[in-house]
Amino acid sequence: MKRKMLIVEDNEKLLNSMSALFEDYFEVFEAVDGARGVDKARLHLPDIVVSDIMMPEVNGYELVERIKENPRTMHIPVILLTALGEDERKIEGYNHGADDYIVKPFKFDLLLARVNNLLKSRDQLRRIYDKSTPVNHDFGVKDPLLSHMEALLVNHFRFRNFSIPEIAELMNMNTPKLEREVKKLTGMTPIQYINDFRLHKAKDMLQKGGKSIFEISHGLGFKSLSYFGKAYKEKFGVAPSKTAKL
Repeated sequence: MKRKMLIVEDNEKLLNSMSALFEDYFEVFEAVDGARGVDKARLHLPDIVVSDIMMPEVNGYELVERIKENPRTMHIPVILLTALGEDERKIEGYNHGADDYIVKPFKFDLLLARVNNLLKSRDQLRRIYDKSTPVNHDFGVKDPLLSHMEALLVNHFRFRNFSIPEIAELMNMNTPKLEREVKKLTGMTPIQYINDFRLHKAKDMLQKGGKSIFEISHGLGFKSLSYFGKAYKEKFGVAPSKTAKL
């Protein structure tokens, strides 16, 4: 079964071209403006949304906000397209909750790769939450707010140089509200939850093999190898070297 994609674009020619390109890979839904895009996101619950920014009435920024503030759709990744490439525009897009950003004109292969990367990251998050797999959080919660927070950690911050206020801002929330919601869902503070997520990710990577303990520790943003080793042993009861696939 194909995954679902929603394309929101007021340029009919570009909309038709993008739909034709993606229909080999996805079940494609179309919207010619942001208001209809929000409605179709709620109706069809696509796996991903690709939207222009500059549209009449409801623009791409507003579309992202409405998708991310709705509990039914807030987990859906959104890629924004624009002819404006300034950093300020990109920052504005991320601040509204966008998961990625591509400047027009773009190559289809690039956009497809970015789409696939976002979906792959979401698949990894789902596997972490799936109780049927060996790797999952002890509390077993699968919630859109937590998925959104993890997606930002993975895709936007690449596990590095993040802070909880920055994550809260990108989720269109203030820090106290994010702390309350995460505490209510998990019994942890956001930083405790993120550290737990990183440790489970590290365990998964160690079991799969192919990377050294240092590479995994560094790639997941742990401040030092010794700190990683200590935190890992406290969490799982064994040193990372005992988990690593030889």
